Formats: sequence, C-alpha cells, structure tokens
Amino acid sequence: MKTIFITALIAATATLTGLISKVETASAADFSWDSSWTQSTVYSKSQTGFNDAPFQQFVQAESAALPNSGQFKLDPSKLNLKYDHDVSVYFINEGASFRNQLAFDAAGTTNKSGLLFNDISCEGAGCVGDWGGNALKLGDGVNIGNITAGTQLDFWLRADGLSRGTYANIYGTNTASNADGLQHAVAYAYNNYILLAFEDLYGDLHASGVDSKTGKWNEGSDRDFNDVVVVLDIGEANVKALIGASVPEPSVTLSMFAVGAVGMFGLRRRRQTCTSN
Repeated sequence: MKTIFITALIAATATLTGLISKVETASAADFSWDSSWTQSTVYSKSQTGFNDAPFQQFVQAESAALPNSGQFKLDPSKLNLKYDHDVSVYFINEGASFRNQLAFDAAGTTNKSGLLFNDISCEGAGCVGDWGGNALKLGDGVNIGNITAGTQLDFWLRADGLSRGTYANIYGTNTASNADGLQHAVAYAYNNYILLAFEDLYGDLHASGVDSKTGKWNEGSDRDFNDVVVVLDIGEANVKALIGASVPEPSVTLSMFAVGAVGMFGLRRRRQTCTSN
C-alpha cells in the first residue's frame, strides 16, 4: 500500500512539475511578433494618477551599481501571477537611439498578447536622450486588462523595430529565447511594482564584427540594461508572492540601468555603422 502511495505521489508530482514548466516556458516557445498589431491606447500620468518620480532615481550613471536601493531582484522570465489583477505598464525612461518596440504575452489561465509601445522615444524634461521620435512622456501608461491567477506574463523587445521591422532582433525575458544567448532583461521589485529594463544591442560586452555562432552582427553592446525601462503594475499581492517565491539570480552583475553619461551614449549610440541583419 505504501509503495502504491509513493508511486502515485511521484506521478502526481511529475504531472504538477510538467504543468508548471509548461506555464513558465509557454511564452518563450509560442510567442511570435505580429506586425499587424496596433498601438495600445496610451494614457498620461495625469489621467492614470501614476507617479513615475520614485522610479527615476534608478536612472543614473553609466554602469553604476544601485546601492541601498531597496530593490529585490527577480527572475524576469518567471512573472507568474498568483492573483487576478488589472495590469498596466508604465514608461519610465529610455537611453537608446533605437526606435524600440515593446510587446507582452500572457500564457496560462489568460492567453493573449499585443503591442504595448510602438515607438519608445522620449519627449520632455527628464528624458535621457534627444534622438527624435518624441512618442512618449515620462509616466505614460497602457492597460492590458484583467490577467487571471495562474498566468505568466512575459515581455518582448523588438530592437529598433520601428525602423527595421521584421529584420529587427527580438529579445525576451528568457535568455534561451535570445539569438545571442545572452540576458537582455532584468526585473526588480520596488514599492509594490516591478521594474523591468532591457538591453537592446546584440552581443556580448563591446563585441564587434560577425558573431560566428549565428552570423549576426555584434553591436558593441555596453550591457547596461537602460534602453527601455518600464514599470509593471501587477498588484501588491502578486509582487509580494513573487518576492516570497524568488531566489535572486546573480547572472547580471552590471547595473540594472544607467543612463547618466549622455556623452558616452552619444558615442555608443551612433549605430549607423552596424550592418543590418
């Protein structure tokens, strides 16, 4: 009888593990960028009441650490919701001349995907760069609707997607989904929100020339994870659940983002010399 019970327990555990694994990997396996997506309605912070100011403190000097920030590092590929919530995504800042795009994917009890920001280019006081576009102001947000418990949220950056279209590199929160095999997103819990930040340049630190593994061009990346910075409102209860279930991973040792040295950005962001993929 004991043997039968143990066998049943192992089988049940294996089934549960498989289900969890399926939820955690579904977005990486099934996601594809839909070029027919249209820009979600963008609401200003005066409309939503969202205050971006507390998060601007993390937009600081090039490759600088974030001492005493009060943040808790999370695995960005495991943003699993334990509770239902009406989810919103807010633009914080950007340090890129690329005209990046950001999309989301929800897999599990809620299944949907769509475009969040079609042109991540900053306008107004407080913007890091001045490379044109002027599509977003600090604190602008979009709402993706009610996401139910048991859903994994994932986010995807199409690097310079507005200009390169289908030729653009797409980076997800799961390192294995990225063509260069490198991490392109970091996530932190702060003030009951999630800060999510992306690196938009292909390749390892300062790498140039053709990547022999893929045939793609390295883009001299500085690996500073400041090219798109957003805040996710997934609800206080979900943030606390993620903190309780997470063990911070040390895979990214550089600063989460760092956008103070505008002069350095001016140099490294002149990417016209990069060959199109």
